[in-house]
Amino acid sequence: MDGELDREEFVKFIEQITAETFNVVSQGLIIALIVAPTVAIATKKATEGVPGVGKVVQKLPTSIYASLVTLAVMWVNSDSS
Repeated sequence: MDGELDREEFVKFIEQITAETFNVVSQGLIIALIVAPTVAIATKKATEGVPGVGKVVQKLPTSIYASLVTLAVMWVNSDSS
C-alpha cells in the first residue's frame, strides 16, 4: 500500500467507471427514446379537454411537443440523479 495504483488496480478502476457510466447513459437513452415520447403522446391526448392548455397543445405538432416533453423529462431526471 504505497498510495499508488498499479496496472491491475488501474484497469479495475477504469472498468468500474466505464460500467457505471454505461448504465447511466443507457438509462438516459431509454428514457429519451422510449418513455418520454410515449408520455408526450399520452399527455397530448389527455390535454384535449383542458381549457386553455388543450388548444395550445393541440396546435403544436406532435414531434415538437414530444421533443419538449422529452427535454423536460430528461431535465427532471438529471436533477433527481
